[in-house]
Amino acid sequence: NDEHNGSSISTTSDNKRQSLLRSRRLSSEGPQFLFDPKSVEEKSNYLHHSHDKPLRRKFVSYTSSEWEKIWIEHVDTWAENREICDRLNHPGHMQYVHDFLNLTCSVRYQAPHNNWCIIDDEVVPLWYNTAARDEYQLFWVEPEVLANTKLDGTVQPVVPTEKDEHIVSKFVFEDERTGEQYVEYIEPLVSHLRFPLCHCVAGTPSEGRYQYSPVKFRGWVIPPPPSMRQERRLYFDAGASDWNNGSGGPSLKYFVNVWGRAGIRFDDIYAFEKDTSADSFYQTVPKEYKLIANYQQCAVSSQPEDHSKEHPFLPYLIKEKARDDDYVLFKLDIDSPHVENGNIDFILQDPDTHIDELVWEHHVAGNYLMTEWGDPKFLDQVTLRGSYDYFLKLRQKGIRAHSWV
Repeated sequence: NDEHNGSSISTTSDNKRQSLLRSRRLSSEGPQFLFDPKSVEEKSNYLHHSHDKPLRRKFVSYTSSEWEKIWIEHVDTWAENREICDRLNHPGHMQYVHDFLNLTCSVRYQAPHNNWCIIDDEVVPLWYNTAARDEYQLFWVEPEVLANTKLDGTVQPVVPTEKDEHIVSKFVFEDERTGEQYVEYIEPLVSHLRFPLCHCVAGTPSEGRYQYSPVKFRGWVIPPPPSMRQERRLYFDAGASDWNNGSGGPSLKYFVNVWGRAGIRFDDIYAFEKDTSADSFYQTVPKEYKLIANYQQCAVSSQPEDHSKEHPFLPYLIKEKARDDDYVLFKLDIDSPHVENGNIDFILQDPDTHIDELVWEHHVAGNYLMTEWGDPKFLDQVTLRGSYDYFLKLRQKGIRAHSWV
């Protein structure tokens, strides 16, 4: 988790959130479907407002990968029977996991140990043996065998290609200026929507300060490609009190550095958090980012009718700040299901959102593996299927939606 929003802005008692549908609730009736689990290719059917000029990134379609389709079809049964880890350790599923881990390697070692790589998320590096296909050889510290081996180059962005489509899911966009259609890839919706092996494979070492490395690890998130066709790049972060630190690892440092590998340099950064003063926040910002960092100490609003300068409803603020051809990244992690779901539900219903990339830690009572979230009664009362549905619907709207830590 990133920093907490704490208390939120209350809404009127008759303003109940209508979109928490019965089919997503935890109940004795068992899981229900909001969508046909095999309908995993979605073409754009959202109405957009008129634009002053042709868009460079008009959403056309989203297609789930082969691996994602398997999880969408079976996640209810595997979650209900508590067998997610069993599936990930099954030989058939291990091949998907190994292909995915190999794809996400940030930098590899030179021969004779060029079967080893580091998956580097700027906070928790993971050493991985790509040759051990019948098991998971994962290390949170450099294995002794690599002590005298040099890295083969520097950290690189993860850029999937057509050959990876069995594991990564696919967006198609159109550049209305040229008529060209192009593809962007994203990590699949699999496992319990964290690092796929979190709480299923501990890695080495698995004790002491490394105990929570799998929980904090973000190396499975695939950023947008270096060819992102946008003008300005804007980053909004709800739940960011410090540039370099956070209970789940810093988000500001992560996005600036990892997105920077793909050549995405932010023109403006807007950060929000309830408990940290502006002076304390700005003291943590590196000198080179002070001119683009904008911080507000506040509790953000859960509904559009509560939007104000003092307590912004961030989807509205994003509309005020962003233009049609801007790239907008929105990270939402304030540990308040009421506020977070109010924002997400609005985004799903908004016919003309400016958000291109959304990163959200959805704290759900139905995720039995994430005991770190604490008492389930304080979590969003939905099944793991309900969480899948949120992220899938966001992607089917053309938003690169990622689960977060």
